[in-house]
Amino acid sequence: MLEFMDYIQLAFAEATRWNRDNSYSSLTATAESLLDFHVPERLQVHLSSLSTPHFATSYTLGTVGLIDGSVSYLFSTVPLNNTASESGIIPLRKLVHGYRQIEAPIPPIRNWGWDAIPSHQHISNINSTENDDLVRKATLLHATLHLPPPSTLTALFLRRISPTTQLTAALVSTQGTPLAKSAPQAALLTQISHDTGRFSNEYLFSTDNALFGWRGLWNIGLDDTPGRQATDKVSLLSAGAEAYYSPISSLVGLSTGLKFTTLPAAATTYMPSSSSSGSGNGSPISSFPYTLTLTLTPLTGALSTTYSVRASPNLAFSSRFGFNVYSWESEMVAGCEIWRKSRRAPEDDGLEWARRKMAIASPTPTYTTLPTSKAEGEEEEGDSVVKIRVDQSWNVRVLWEGRVKSLLVTAGVSLGPGSFSSLSSVPPSPTTAPGAVGVTQSSQSAGGGASSSPMPSYWRGVGVSVLYSS
Repeated sequence: MLEFMDYIQLAFAEATRWNRDNSYSSLTATAESLLDFHVPERLQVHLSSLSTPHFATSYTLGTVGLIDGSVSYLFSTVPLNNTASESGIIPLRKLVHGYRQIEAPIPPIRNWGWDAIPSHQHISNINSTENDDLVRKATLLHATLHLPPPSTLTALFLRRISPTTQLTAALVSTQGTPLAKSAPQAALLTQISHDTGRFSNEYLFSTDNALFGWRGLWNIGLDDTPGRQATDKVSLLSAGAEAYYSPISSLVGLSTGLKFTTLPAAATTYMPSSSSSGSGNGSPISSFPYTLTLTLTPLTGALSTTYSVRASPNLAFSSRFGFNVYSWESEMVAGCEIWRKSRRAPEDDGLEWARRKMAIASPTPTYTTLPTSKAEGEEEEGDSVVKIRVDQSWNVRVLWEGRVKSLLVTAGVSLGPGSFSSLSSVPPSPTTAPGAVGVTQSSQSAGGGASSSPMPSYWRGVGVSVLYSS
C-alpha cells in the first residue's frame, strides 16, 4: 500500500496533468505491482494529515525488535482541493498497486493557458490574474527525517518547468557517527523529464560516482496532435531503452525493452466480419485487458518477459520468466490479486431488490456484465484485496490490504524453505533491487537464499501496517 506522502505526490501529478505511465521506468510497472509487492515485517503505525490544500504532514512509528520512526512534511504550490485525504474515504485502488489499465498518452498543449496545467477544478479558487503565474510555478517540496540516530534525511524538489518538462531533485543525507566526527554522507540525484506524448526522455545525474543516465520511450503509431487523445486505438506498442555511465567507477549500464498493452477502447471496439460470412455482426478484438513486456540487458545477458491479464475488475493474474544467456540461471514467478467489493453501496438502504420487483427502479448493472475494462467509478469500489505470489523456489508471499472502520490496514506473511539453495544445486534467483522515490518494492530475496542453519526455516517474515489520515 502506498504511504500517504506518495499518495499526495500522485495527486500532485494528476493535478498538474503529468503522465507517470509514459516513462521507460514504468515499462514493467504492472507486473511489478502484482509480483514484487512488499510484505511488512513488523508493526508500523502511520498518522498523516492534509492540513490545508497546500500542506501535508505524516508521522511513522515502527516497533517489534527495533523502535524507529519518521517525520515528513510536504508543500505544494498547486492546491489539492479535490484530493480525498481521510483514510475512511480514500479509494483503496488509489493506494494499492495493482493491474494498471493505462490510456493512450495525450500530447500536451504547449502553452500556459487554461488548456495547459493545472485544470479548472484545481485552480477555481485562484484569482484569474494569478493563473499563469501559478502554472509556471507548479512546485512540490517534500522532506522526511528518519529516526533514531544516526538519522537520515531525504528531500525531494519537483518543479514543472513547462507543459512538457519537469525537473526533479532528490537528496539523501545520513548523519555521521559521533565518535568518528565524520561529515554527513550525502548524495544528490537530479532528473529532467521531457514528455511530448509520443516521446518521453529522462536525463539523470547523480553525485554518487558522478553517474550520468538517460531513459527514453517511444510510443509507436501514436498521434502527436497537441491536446488530442486517440480514443479509437485498441492497443499501444512502446519501445524504450536506458543507458548509464560513470567516469569515476567506469560503470556502464544498458537495457532495452518493449511493451504491448490493450487500451480501454479494445473492449468496446468490434472488428467487422468478412463479406463472405454474410453476417453483419462484428467480433470483439479483445475481451480482457492484458499487458506484455520484454526487457533485455545485453551486458549481463539477462532476458525477462512478463504477461499480465485482468480477467475481471476484481481479478488479475501475472507471470514473469527471467533467463540469463551467460549462466543459464532462470527465474519463474507467478502471482494474482483478488479484490472484494462491498455487497451494497454506502447509500443503499438494502431495499433495492424490492424496488426492482415492483418495477420502481431499473436493475443496477454489475461489472460482470460490462464489456469495458475500466468502467466509470470502478476505482471508487473495493473494500479489500488479497495478493499472492510464488516463485520457482516455493517462496510464498500473501498480503491482505483493506479497511477496518476508518483505518487502512496492511497485513502479510512471507514463508518458504530458507535452506532450499543449500540443499540443491540450483542457484538462487536474483534479488529485487531497491526502487526509486515513491515506488515500494520488496527487499526480500526472490529466490531461496542460503541459510547458515542446517534445518530449513520456513518463516521469512510477518507484519502489520496501520495507516490513519485526516
